[in-house]
Amino acid sequence: MKKTIISCLFLIFFLSVITIAGARDNSSKQYIEDLLVAKGLERDHVQQLLRDPRVSIDAEIIMKNLFYSSPKGSTMQPEYMEIDPKFFDKGKKYIEDNESIFSSIQSRFAISAEVITAILIVESRLGTYPEKYNVFTAYTNLAVILDPAYLDTVQRTHGKDFPKLNDPATIERAQKKARWALNELYQLIILADELGLDPLAITGSFAGALGPGQFIPSSFIEYGRDGDGDGRKDPFNMADAMASIAHYLKRAGWEEGASIEKKRKAVWYYNHSEVYVNTIMMLYERLKA
Repeated sequence: MKKTIISCLFLIFFLSVITIAGARDNSSKQYIEDLLVAKGLERDHVQQLLRDPRVSIDAEIIMKNLFYSSPKGSTMQPEYMEIDPKFFDKGKKYIEDNESIFSSIQSRFAISAEVITAILIVESRLGTYPEKYNVFTAYTNLAVILDPAYLDTVQRTHGKDFPKLNDPATIERAQKKARWALNELYQLIILADELGLDPLAITGSFAGALGPGQFIPSSFIEYGRDGDGDGRKDPFNMADAMASIAHYLKRAGWEEGASIEKKRKAVWYYNHSEVYVNTIMMLYERLKA
């Protein structure tokens, strides 16, 4: 009898925790819903998306983006990212196999195959790296930090493991990233509508980047280009990703005959990291050799 009472009490406690967590998640989703509607989306559409069971609130994504998202150097060469040497030969083979596409891109944008391939190697291992995160969920989780109640919950539940969550500078950075994520969530919905895709079925990185070129939605909407002539700009299409990278670099100031400093600055716009720039430039030179 005593064991039965204890079991019942545990079950009641467990269900209460689930109910409270569910109510908190729904409140946070409502907060994001209102913000997306304020940006011009139809409420019925936003409600349908946010209430889908594929959308979950999980603070792990916030921790990954706040503390683990910057490119890291390797143990042996801290100024460069870890790149498997096999990609030096794979990259050259990729350029050979896609000569006609690269020739077209060169004519349109005056951007070399080598720098495009270098970016594809780093961003997605030439389009082979698995895209395992639900991008809609990733942006939603980053954006909910804008909800003061949810921010308080995150600080209380994760502050011990991540003490910087109580640092005003970290909170300011998190809220800035949340405002950025809200806009990217909005742009993701727009992009999915343009492509005729279910926004909840789109996968990418935990930071919300899409396809072989790892574009964020707003960047692809602005810089995305059709690479294979089918009249469609698709971040998941390899030829489109290649043309879009070329267009981005051209707009950022890349010129084959430019100084190293100007080339590095153009790559820095693609990813604001010196380690990233070092790695791209190293691959670029190796692929040209």
